[in-house]
Amino acid sequence: MKIVHISTYPNGGAGNATIRMHKSLLENGVDSKVITRDYTLDNEGVKAFNASVWFRKVSTLWKMIKILPNIYKADEECEGFSSPLSLYHVHEHKDVKEADVVIVQWVSNFLDYSTFFEKINKPVYLYLHDMNHFHGGFHYSGDVNRFTQYQKLESLFKKIKGKAYTGKDIEVLAPSQWMIDLSQKSELLGGFPHHKMFYGLDPQRVKYHEQSVARTLFNLPEQGRVLLFVSERISNRRKGATLLIEALKKVKFSENISILVVGNYDKSIFDAENVYTTGVLKSEKEMSMAYSASDLFILPSLEDNMPNVMLESLYCGTPVMSFSNGGMKEIINERNGIIISELGVDALAEGIQQWVDHPPVFDRKQIRKEITETFNLKTRGEALKTLINKRLQTI
Repeated sequence: MKIVHISTYPNGGAGNATIRMHKSLLENGVDSKVITRDYTLDNEGVKAFNASVWFRKVSTLWKMIKILPNIYKADEECEGFSSPLSLYHVHEHKDVKEADVVIVQWVSNFLDYSTFFEKINKPVYLYLHDMNHFHGGFHYSGDVNRFTQYQKLESLFKKIKGKAYTGKDIEVLAPSQWMIDLSQKSELLGGFPHHKMFYGLDPQRVKYHEQSVARTLFNLPEQGRVLLFVSERISNRRKGATLLIEALKKVKFSENISILVVGNYDKSIFDAENVYTTGVLKSEKEMSMAYSASDLFILPSLEDNMPNVMLESLYCGTPVMSFSNGGMKEIINERNGIIISELGVDALAEGIQQWVDHPPVFDRKQIRKEITETFNLKTRGEALKTLINKRLQTI
């Protein structure tokens, strides 16, 4: 069985999940390869498309010319709006031609939907890291509702994708039931078979480190408790950074509480004492250290699928506080975290205040044990291999 994954990036949330899925198949004896648009680090079976800088510039210019008649302008407040048009002929790649099955991961501004699905003649899985496979250009429904000025282009892109999907041997994978439910109700993917397929993490690479050692790395006080927040940038409304900042202003912290912030942030914007910032952490070990240094990870996303950061935190035995939405409500419970039923600043502030005043007791070893039993490379690779084998046997 030969599997090829297609992913725009070799890193980031979806990119990391793709590489982990690829490794889970390798671990189960499957011939798996990954094709990415951008340069990739030295990973077994992971290849960049190797387009020249000139080609990339021409591709970007061509894409903009194609969509200019629809008056699309990038907006920093919009998390993502991606074109299904591309000059990259991924279907011509050697690994795609040789594969028995193709898994289309997060492919924005890389895969040309029209030519790819027209030329491909083999089973395809669409993996839903977000909603882009069943939207036109948007990646989450929150932006669909907020940016109505893009509706003309959104409709055009949906038509392009709908035509590309028609009559093709497609099945859909997603890591959360929440995402599956939305996809099954969608115009573009509702008619295709859907399967829940969790992410898998490597227990040897994402693990708990001695808390005193981890805190020393970030110059945190060895005593007391630490709250953790992780997000690349404050402008990402969906991740809830501004909401958390406002909530923290309402919380009365005791002196033994510190806040650790991972991402590109100036700690002054949090308007709170004892704030420590790390900048962007890129390696699994660095992130594992941040989780290990903390007593609670706050994940204030307004909508999210199955965040890698949530799973990584639990892998390190660190409980998670989150709103009751998306894939978070399917994983977080009273044994591994705190679920806030109402979405909003006041509800989040109340939840944090409750943790400050009356800290619950969590068993970090048990948190890790439970999450690693389900979300590990070996188990996830076995499940995906079995699913694909059954499908190939029916062809």
